[in-house]
Amino acid sequence: MLHFELALWPFITVAIVNFILSWLYYSPVAPWFKAWQLGVGVDPAKQTMTEEEQRMMPFLFGGAFLSTILLSYGLQVVVHSVGAKDFLSGAVIGVVLWAAFSVTHSLSTLFEGRKPQVLMINTVLYLVTYAGFGGLVAAWN
Repeated sequence: MLHFELALWPFITVAIVNFILSWLYYSPVAPWFKAWQLGVGVDPAKQTMTEEEQRMMPFLFGGAFLSTILLSYGLQVVVHSVGAKDFLSGAVIGVVLWAAFSVTHSLSTLFEGRKPQVLMINTVLYLVTYAGFGGLVAAWN
């Protein structure tokens, strides 16, 4: 049976930390930033955004915010539904969800012309977030 109740503080914590972690992970401070830029077809020497890119920013951040909310809630539903009570069991559930959904979806992006290094960079972040936040949600009970 699925449990759709919401534990507010874990939900808010995971959503905020995931949003910030993702922002840092894809920022110029990350050592893999230039490899990621090249993999998605962005010129690393480019210093300014086009007018079109500037117009898209609210949609990009809105999508990122919605994505982090859905991840936070979805992890709660699954972790609570299977009855995980400690960090390790929650992290294992996160890894299973990562392998079943994130990796399979990421592999499909290769058909879009994404480079394998982008797949690796993205899936490492997803592994850390799914496992870490799954563990956090379970331990917070």
